[in-house]
Amino acid sequence: MKRLSFSLLAIIILSFVIVQSCSTEDPVVQTPQPEPLEYTLTVSAADGGTVNNDPLVLNYDPSKSYIGELVDFYPSAFFASDVPEYIRESVNIAIKTAADRYGKYGPVEFWSLGTEEVAAQELLNLYCERRGNLSHWEKQDCLIGREGDFMNNAKAGRDAIQNGECRVDGSHSGGFGWGIHDMRTSYLMGFDDSFDCRPFGDDFFTIVHEYFHVVQLASVFNLSSEERNTRTKPDDAIWMMEGAAQYMGIYTVYKLQDEGISIFPSNKWTGGLRNGMKSAMGDGKYHFNLCPNIEFSRIKGSDNCRQAAYSLGAWAVAYLINKVGNQNILTDTFYPNLKELGFEAAFNLAFGYTSEEFYEEFNAFLELPIEQQLEIIPDI
Repeated sequence: MKRLSFSLLAIIILSFVIVQSCSTEDPVVQTPQPEPLEYTLTVSAADGGTVNNDPLVLNYDPSKSYIGELVDFYPSAFFASDVPEYIRESVNIAIKTAADRYGKYGPVEFWSLGTEEVAAQELLNLYCERRGNLSHWEKQDCLIGREGDFMNNAKAGRDAIQNGECRVDGSHSGGFGWGIHDMRTSYLMGFDDSFDCRPFGDDFFTIVHEYFHVVQLASVFNLSSEERNTRTKPDDAIWMMEGAAQYMGIYTVYKLQDEGISIFPSNKWTGGLRNGMKSAMGDGKYHFNLCPNIEFSRIKGSDNCRQAAYSLGAWAVAYLINKVGNQNILTDTFYPNLKELGFEAAFNLAFGYTSEEFYEEFNAFLELPIEQQLEIIPDI
């Protein structure tokens, strides 16, 4: 596998395009399939230094369980044939950065779509070949069951380009029963400099955001779906799940710039982390007003103000991190104890008080002038 050089890319400051954490689409009518591909699974030595881009290769031992463990190999990223090489390289570096900063968990598979239907169908075929060879899912059942996912992601990319939406969808789509993290992205327009409306930093942020969901879910991986939700999204509230991924994505892009690593200048995104979080506060309050009768701590993924849980959730996580003075409190204490203790006890252990006490405190914080709020944000 190709060894990557971090100096090849430049990073600009991200915009706050919300990444949807999507569930699998319902199966749709199967379209004609391409001829089966020659496919032989081989296990490569995990050298810990590369992101695997070959779907015919396993960089881990499939007979082993890696549930909840830090591993010695990076995630894999597989691409539709119409995804250019420079986008692939950008994805590899973003994934590697996220894993280096927040821990290598796995196995993780990112399946990255382009815009062409034929290319999407070919990638689906590879995906289902892999599932069949690993005894995860019968290939033909997989082709029917996942066709909606792959074709809809390709369509999302086409629609974004045609409509000028500059939108990218990312998802953690499960894989728990197979012992993997199954990830998906639509066409990463920000990594394609043909589109001025979506900066490079947006897609870098997207990858980090989605990878942090891997970190979160690795802590509760082998629990039932209900138990995972109870711990990561108590009462189906998404502020911690999405807010933590949002803040870590935001923080990481600004922190890289602060460290002087491959800065990619942009007139659109300037001013450092505090300026970015100021925008997030405005975005969060705007969307929060769409649900005047819902408390911030009760926003669910189905609510039309769900974006407030992302942006204000990022602020909530920043507030908690500042309270304990430990930027790594989530990965040091909260998530490692989430499975055994449950949300409330893990929250109390990490942050020193109950979630209800926090909500009362944070609601008062939201009423402060933005200048006072920004004092809790690192000056980077």
